[in-house]
Amino acid sequence: MKKYVLLLLLMLCAKGIWAQYTYIEPEISLGINQGVALWTTVGFSPSVHQNFDVRYNGGITFRYIGQKYFGVIAELNYTQRGWSSTSPITGERYDHRLDYLEIPFLAHIYFGKEKFRFFINLGPKIRYMVNDSATPAFSVNPGIEQTKPIENRFDYSICGGLGIEIRTKKAGYFIVEGRYDYGLGNIYKNNKGEDFSLSNNQAITVSIAYLFNVNSLRKEARTNR
Repeated sequence: MKKYVLLLLLMLCAKGIWAQYTYIEPEISLGINQGVALWTTVGFSPSVHQNFDVRYNGGITFRYIGQKYFGVIAELNYTQRGWSSTSPITGERYDHRLDYLEIPFLAHIYFGKEKFRFFINLGPKIRYMVNDSATPAFSVNPGIEQTKPIENRFDYSICGGLGIEIRTKKAGYFIVEGRYDYGLGNIYKNNKGEDFSLSNNQAITVSIAYLFNVNSLRKEARTNR
């Protein structure tokens, strides 16, 4: 039910923005983003006790703004998800890391002046697991999730972010953003009779990004000819 509510909110938001179309000179930006997932977890049902984990998140960003207050963003990111647990009996730590290549497609809604903006990013992500690594399972009473191999390498999710952007004409654009990512897929099969009815990735990420205006570089190149 939660996933359908999130998708409905996204569609309503996009509809409202398109209804207020105002043409501006298109802005094309390209750059990098680097950050961490401050909190990663897998939403197991039945539940599994998990630790607080910090993991890597980063990649390249493409942004197109073609109207006032609205644009679109596409990224190619390398991101780490997964979970860890600590045995209450032996004190052993189990860590299962899932490395993905992901592509977010986001609506970019911004407010503010030319030099400083607040923004909201909303949209879906698709990702594919490129690496799956885990430490040894607990020596006493390991859970099923510690011995069961990952069954679904493809994943998809919905995410939303809030951030600020400092814009300069010559040095480019500097961005700080926090996002919440809610997985709509499962890492384990969830058919009737399976071990888990739910096993979706969830994360809160914080990142900084630097973008440069491609249009400005083109104009500079023409001027210098």
